[in-house]
Amino acid sequence: GEKKVATIQNVFAVIKGYEKPDRYVLLGNHRDAWTFGAIDPSSGTAALLDIAQRFSILLGSGWTPRRSIILCSWDAKEFGMIGSTEWVEQNLINLSPKAVAYLNVDCVVQGTGLFVGSTPQLDNLIVEVTKKVKDSNSEGASIYENWAVTGEDYNIQRLSAVDSDFAPFVQHAGVPSIDVYYGRDFPVYHMAYDSYNWMTEYADPFFQRHVA
Repeated sequence: GEKKVATIQNVFAVIKGYEKPDRYVLLGNHRDAWTFGAIDPSSGTAALLDIAQRFSILLGSGWTPRRSIILCSWDAKEFGMIGSTEWVEQNLINLSPKAVAYLNVDCVVQGTGLFVGSTPQLDNLIVEVTKKVKDSNSEGASIYENWAVTGEDYNIQRLSAVDSDFAPFVQHAGVPSIDVYYGRDFPVYHMAYDSYNWMTEYADPFFQRHVA
């Protein structure tokens, strides 16, 4: 280990809304890893960058969102969520009354089965969205349909932990938040085996869960 003081850098992309530019929808993930970090955090970073690219294409075609969208790449999460927590604390006066929602994409794909954690305000939104997304584990079925097969309308957990960057948004700013990923747990968490090979062999061989 090396003990030193270092500068960290959060990176943001802002798409200004045309009707309510002072209302923010935020999508974020950290980019620092313990080891190789193919799942944690690179699967989330891949999703974040792909969404950014798609927004860029939409903007080029003349589309503009109603509210402002902020894409957030956090630094120093593995040191105690420093990047996201410091930024939330510094911007608390704007986030508390003006942030619509924060969507966290951390270990987006780490195995089978979709896991969703949320604050209660966003439950209905999650249900409606999962009806429109194809489940990568089933031919022709939506994520919601496979939840219904289990006898539950949906299986949404509460964000009670402090294990990712949604924590400062929920606990400091009171912003409605979602944390979503495939696979409840994975055995190579924070290990040197969290590699591209593990991703292609076990977590998401055809990257269909990333697409979903």
